[in-house]
Amino acid sequence: MSLPFAFCRTRAGLLALAVGFALAAGLGGGFAYAQAPEGSYDEEEAQAIDQMLMCPVCPAESIDQAQVPLARQMRQRVRELLAEGASRQEVLDYFADRYGQYVLASPPKSGFNLLAWILPIAGLVAALGAALLVLRAMQGRDSGPVVRETVAIEPEDSLEPYLAAVDRSLDLERARGADEEVEAADDTETNGFDEEPR
Repeated sequence: MSLPFAFCRTRAGLLALAVGFALAAGLGGGFAYAQAPEGSYDEEEAQAIDQMLMCPVCPAESIDQAQVPLARQMRQRVRELLAEGASRQEVLDYFADRYGQYVLASPPKSGFNLLAWILPIAGLVAALGAALLVLRAMQGRDSGPVVRETVAIEPEDSLEPYLAAVDRSLDLERARGADEEVEAADDTETNGFDEEPR
């Protein structure tokens, strides 16, 4: 048997091992306590506040997502303020005073920032209203067959002489065309059939 295992089998060895574990646990707890802020706070509340604060140096990242030193410092400061007894709104106001309103993930619901809350909702309501009007207009149309009425146009008296002249010229052309057809038919009959074979 090796020496360390033989030592652990004795009472003194077991006692020394237990004391060593106790000291290690105590020292580890001391290090953890040294990093935590004084007082007690709710970690879930701290994480919720972390999600409400934007990192000033990281584009579009809250401090719970960002890994830069500033974001870590801000997370630590959130926990310190909560441990001192600050409320959620007081913590948000603390950071808004130091970094400006842009550090807040959602703008406050007052003043000019109220437009950021109202305009999207108003736009959505307007779009739904327009869609409803379009649907009603589409339902209102008759889906039956389309019947078109023909309306006879009465010629005006002032156009009568012109229309009569057009009719006469068309009749002359028709008559001339009919005469030419008859003559062409007569030519084909006389050319091929009336002559005797040679």
